Amino acid sequence: MSELGLVLTTTDYILLVIAIVLVVWSLINLLTAPSKKIQDKVDTTETEAEKRIEPQETWSDRLNKGLSSSRQNVWGKISGILSQKKLDDEVVEELEEILYTSDLSPALVAELMDKLEESKEEISPKEQIKGFLKDKMLPAQEKVNNALYDFNKTEEKKTQVIMVIGVNGAGKTTTIGKLATKLKNQGAKVVVGACDTFRAAAVEQLEVWCKRADVEIVKAAEGADPSGVAFDAVKKANNEGADYCIIDTAGRLHTKSNLMDELAKTKKVMSKIIPEAPHHTLLVVDAITGQNAMRQAEEFNKSLQLNGLVFTKCDGSSKAGSAVTIVDKLQVPIVYIGVGERVEDLDKFELNSFIDALVG
Repeated sequence: MSELGLVLTTTDYILLVIAIVLVVWSLINLLTAPSKKIQDKVDTTETEAEKRIEPQETWSDRLNKGLSSSRQNVWGKISGILSQKKLDDEVVEELEEILYTSDLSPALVAELMDKLEESKEEISPKEQIKGFLKDKMLPAQEKVNNALYDFNKTEEKKTQVIMVIGVNGAGKTTTIGKLATKLKNQGAKVVVGACDTFRAAAVEQLEVWCKRADVEIVKAAEGADPSGVAFDAVKKANNEGADYCIIDTAGRLHTKSNLMDELAKTKKVMSKIIPEAPHHTLLVVDAITGQNAMRQAEEFNKSLQLNGLVFTKCDGSSKAGSAVTIVDKLQVPIVYIGVGERVEDLDKFELNSFIDALVG
């Protein structure tokens, strides 16, 4: 540099290096920009194509998919046998064997077999089965309170309190999260009471759901009195004019009388704020438990007078017969049915859609 008559200071060297770096950076951007734009365009095109090729599933699609196992392994098999064979002793024995695996009660199995054997109707055996199942469930299903599904902003209503109960692992917390999300999306103000104070993970899980749904949660320290949390939640919801207050409860075995008494206490405490509360007492039933679900429902109904059932995990190995048995025997309707983990996989129970998806 000295031969050229230039004297560069340290600052000059730093500025020179920076300038070179900037020039190189500009050249790299210039060369890569077109390919990046092309890639962005490809990504966008692929996304749009996916939307066109794979339209969003309807609830009917998800229900059919969720009940496909039950349909193929039980109910569809029965209607298939009846459409191909005459109803002789051998076929009757075969049908009874399949029906006893369907989770229908023995009494309903016998009644359905009598109907099929004695029937002289011209309609197909499949339609006879559908008619039988519908007749057993319809009287209870007609009792459903639509306030559980449809929030009407224009009507002035008091806070609707929904108490959710069930055994461990049935899916109560997830069901509450989905239900809160659905109601919130309709414009309702929702408060959730985290009354499962015995299991810290339950409160944390519920908090995640409430945060996603943007609804308020009332909670207490681990081991706190669940009745106190329920009282505080209903009081807050009532004072703030919330449309719904959903109460979570600790999962418990229906055979433990002391725990059932505690649930009854929680239910009674809420009525001190709103005399009619809870307006809805929903039992969450894991459909996979089969006939054991009947025993659960009987005991919970005895202690708490159920208003509705939520059948979850119907996309598992459920045979779905327990749903018919419980509704028929207790005259308690199914209000929601779940066929997956997503919010949209829980929806209102519609009898005709259920039977069509079940039998085929």
